[in-house]
Amino acid sequence: MRARLRSWTAVGGRVAAARELAGFSQRELAERLGIHRSALTRVELGQRQLDALELARIAELLGRTVEWFLTAPAETVVSRRSGISADQDVQRLEDILDRVSRDVELLCDVGALTLAPVALQPGVTTLAEAEAGAAEARALLGGGDGPLVDLQAAVERLGLLAFSLDLGPGVIDGGYLRTGQVGVALVNGAAIAGQRRINLAHELGHHLLADEYAADVGGGSGRSEREALIDAFAIHFLMPGPSVRSRWAELSGEWEYPRQRLFVLAAEHRVSWSAVVSHAYTLELISRAERELLQVQRPTVGDYLEVRGARFVQELQPPALAPAYAQAVMRAYRHGVISADRVVELLHGTVTPDDLPTPHQMPIEALAPESGGSSDLADHGAVPKRF
Repeated sequence: MRARLRSWTAVGGRVAAARELAGFSQRELAERLGIHRSALTRVELGQRQLDALELARIAELLGRTVEWFLTAPAETVVSRRSGISADQDVQRLEDILDRVSRDVELLCDVGALTLAPVALQPGVTTLAEAEAGAAEARALLGGGDGPLVDLQAAVERLGLLAFSLDLGPGVIDGGYLRTGQVGVALVNGAAIAGQRRINLAHELGHHLLADEYAADVGGGSGRSEREALIDAFAIHFLMPGPSVRSRWAELSGEWEYPRQRLFVLAAEHRVSWSAVVSHAYTLELISRAERELLQVQRPTVGDYLEVRGARFVQELQPPALAPAYAQAVMRAYRHGVISADRVVELLHGTVTPDDLPTPHQMPIEALAPESGGSSDLADHGAVPKRF
């Protein structure tokens, strides 16, 4: 559970963050609250306390729960693959990731969502350790070292709930946090399809390998080195070296030019052009000069089609919700724990109330927990809670 905020300065900071994310100026929100702008300024600075009714009204206007303002956000690991520039929006991703993680906590608390944790040796300090970690994660999945065709489902089997939401082009790539035993990753769906997969694999690296997450937030060379190692984990997880080398040899007999072989590799592994070119250089399949030339010779759709009709599957197209999460939402709804309107909110508008069955129309078998055993939702005689 999250810690309660102990100062009005911290609460005021949450008010300011929620206001900015909702798109209100101080003047606009103050007018809706019926108070002077200076009073709201003092609230956000922690110089004026709020009574229960005032906080409830702010929560209503900004689309939050009262509890959101009174509890600290979870520690978030924000991806900084090439550093964060001044014009990139970090706060928006952290705020939405915090909201998603609270929804996950809700489903866990009512017994609708369980996810088995997966443990690897934490920490990564060398490229060899990053590559070994990727191989170990692959081994846990089984099925060899070929292309992963459903990355969102794969990372879920490794204890990570993955979400792709369109956060806009000015927002950073992604972030990760842990809530209880469950990892939650959010990637910016505004990125191209291949890059979304790279970003999610990067967050998986944080989930499985990185330790002391909070210590990374301050930046510095240590963080940059850690991010580079997590990047190495991500590309080796998606494109294991032995498999890529073997496939390269096969393609060499069919396609004369490296660029054509890279088209096929990028499409089969569903990664971005820059990622496949860089990885080919790291694996010594192409020279430095070839890498520099190929990086600027970005392929078109026609290029992919020309090479045996290779094409990208639009994986992680936003909004893409973690499958176990979506199932848990419906499970909670079936048992009368949450309302139809709350389902729509939790599923980020991917359904409407008209899409939902009424709980009493569900077959009796559907009311049993899918994972077997006891569940908070299956306790007979329990009074359903409604959120």
